[in-house]
Amino acid sequence: MTTENANKPPSSLSLLASLVDRPSTTLAEILTRPRGRWVLPTLLAVLSIVASAVVTAPYLAIAVKAQMATVLSRLTPEQLAQMPQQMTSFQSPAFIGVTTALTGILALIVGYLVRAAVLYFAALVTGGEVQFNRYLAAMPWLGLPFVLEAIVQTAYVLANKQLLVNQGLSYLVSSGKPATDAGNWAYAALGTITVFWLWHLLLTFKLYRGGSKFSGGTAFILTLVYALLTVTVRIGSGVLTRLVSPSG
Repeated sequence: MTTENANKPPSSLSLLASLVDRPSTTLAEILTRPRGRWVLPTLLAVLSIVASAVVTAPYLAIAVKAQMATVLSRLTPEQLAQMPQQMTSFQSPAFIGVTTALTGILALIVGYLVRAAVLYFAALVTGGEVQFNRYLAAMPWLGLPFVLEAIVQTAYVLANKQLLVNQGLSYLVSSGKPATDAGNWAYAALGTITVFWLWHLLLTFKLYRGGSKFSGGTAFILTLVYALLTVTVRIGSGVLTRLVSPSG
């Protein structure tokens, strides 16, 4: 009986707790027995996205209406007459909430796939032998810091009745004008740096170090490359947003 209990794999709930104090052991267990391990952390991520969408929808609707008002003010009366009447429904909190939730869930799934591919191929190039599906199963666990971040930000919106404007350290270079900040590469880069992102990087290091059995130096370099890629993508996204924004 004792041997049987010792061989029994830990539950996802117990792994959720041990991820904090024993991340290397936890991630090694997930890589060893990945089947079904993605369910709990993915469910938590989806719930955090839906909760955030519900809470932020009224404030996002206000921001969208203000942006649309700026766009419409530039149109001629003839162009305004051609605008579809349904445009107002696109600015409703209900529509924005549903759209935000669905977009967030889609981004979550794509994010898991992209992160798994990046980490897997980086490991493959340096001699790792872990299968892709095992890395993919670990991605929702590496994303748990962002779930906690979403919960904290949702609580902030509830308490302050306003959206969180500056992410991470972006307030250090913020101009106070969202349209201007959107095209500032330093603003985008500093916005990536949060306690939760650093925790995510630590888990990534532990995945390489403990789960994939890389040396400390190799694991650190792979994590650093991944971090630089993340910041680069964030900067590119911010610049692209600036280019396609109506106010750009």
